[in-house]
Amino acid sequence: IEVSCNGFFYEVGYRLATDSKGVYQDAQGIDKIQKYASLFGLDQKSGVEIEEMDPHVSDTDAVRSSIGQGTNNYAPVQLARYVTTIANEGNCYDLTLVNEIKNIDGRTVYKSDNVPKNTVDLTDSQWAVIKQGMRQMVSEHTSPSALINQINVNVAGKTGTAEEDTTRPDHALFVSFAPYENPEVSVTCVIPHGYTSGNAEELAGMVYAYMYDPDKLDTLDITGNNQMSD
Repeated sequence: IEVSCNGFFYEVGYRLATDSKGVYQDAQGIDKIQKYASLFGLDQKSGVEIEEMDPHVSDTDAVRSSIGQGTNNYAPVQLARYVTTIANEGNCYDLTLVNEIKNIDGRTVYKSDNVPKNTVDLTDSQWAVIKQGMRQMVSEHTSPSALINQINVNVAGKTGTAEEDTTRPDHALFVSFAPYENPEVSVTCVIPHGYTSGNAEELAGMVYAYMYDPDKLDTLDITGNNQMSD
């Protein structure tokens, strides 16, 4: 996770698609990928009270789908629910823009119940290694001089580059949460045709700086050309 090793996750996709006789069965791999994607809410809209596109979990090529390629297609808010489920260690909530509504007399007439839509059952050690890898992606795989490593909060995250068309720049993605030790917020940044995921990570660093260390924004030098390997 720290170095976003495509080779490792290609192997995961290949093993998911390999049957008990050692024969590669693409449909089997896709079924398993769709099963796990559903647990994290990636096959449904996020729940926010505004219009959003329907998500699409990849339905072809288990190997390439395992790194996020294939026909995977998600709105940023759907990726936000996914990473929030990781931060919550398995509690997958519908997202909402409305916490409560009060009438003219100040009486609460609606309050969000904040009940998980479903839960992902992993061991504590499994959650720990996932979150540790995401923390190391920021702390070890991102330059120490980057804003996200200079602010007064430890961020855990994951870069991503969506390759859609060879005639246009790739899309830049970054999903994250903070503080790493006790998550309070998550930030998801998607820059269409943003060239490199480092640019999305840089943008997320600005959001975290605004929330946790705003003085760091006073002297910020925006590069717009952050190179990052996914």
